[in-house]
Amino acid sequence: MAGGRGAPGRGRDEPPESYPQRQDHELQALEAIYGEDFQDLRPDAYGPVKEPPEINLVLYPQGLTGEEVYVKVDLRVKCPPTYPDVVPEIELKNAKGLSNESVNLLKSCLEELAKKHCGEQQGWRGLTPTLKEVQLW
Repeated sequence: MAGGRGAPGRGRDEPPESYPQRQDHELQALEAIYGEDFQDLRPDAYGPVKEPPEINLVLYPQGLTGEEVYVKVDLRVKCPPTYPDVVPEIELKNAKGLSNESVNLLKSCLEELAKKHCGEQQGWRGLTPTLKEVQLW
């Protein structure tokens, strides 16, 4: 998708969304999906996007939360100004209950997923299938 084009399905008379608008919509979706496991790491994180997103998502095995969780990892994503048309930086931190090999494999899978969906607002919808593929838990 070329830089600054609108989301698929937008009317021809509507102006294309800017990068900050697209990023703001994705941040709103992520916050709605992940709730308290979503953290906006930018210093001025409230209000419309003024700088590219930098977020942290706490990932758990599917269906588990609270005290029963023995495995988790923080996914940190730092987006460039032209995201989603450029792949974001992906980092995994604070792994609990995962081997270094599993963390590296998960990171590789997430980077491939980001490359595959470059140009789309990702919303990190692909995390659950990726986590299942890696079979970390």
